[in-house]
Amino acid sequence: MTNTDIARRLREQANELARGGENLYRVRAFRQAALAVQGLPAEVVQVVAAGGPKALERVPGIGKSLAGTIAGLAAGGPEPIAA
Repeated sequence: MTNTDIARRLREQANELARGGENLYRVRAFRQAALAVQGLPAEVVQVVAAGGPKALERVPGIGKSLAGTIAGLAAGGPEPIAA
């Protein structure tokens, strides 16, 4: 899965959370993570292969929970879950 695909899925999840009236900070976290993924100079798959989900945690805008979610998406995992 490419960074563009992952960012799209994160934005979709943010939109679902917003429609469901979820906490604004969770919605923002997914949107911020989508922007961060889109701005990476390397593909998420490569970042995770080199340093695991912890490597994603070092990216501004991606916290521990979302790093695991993004790593799962990069590996072809299920839709994102709430961070």
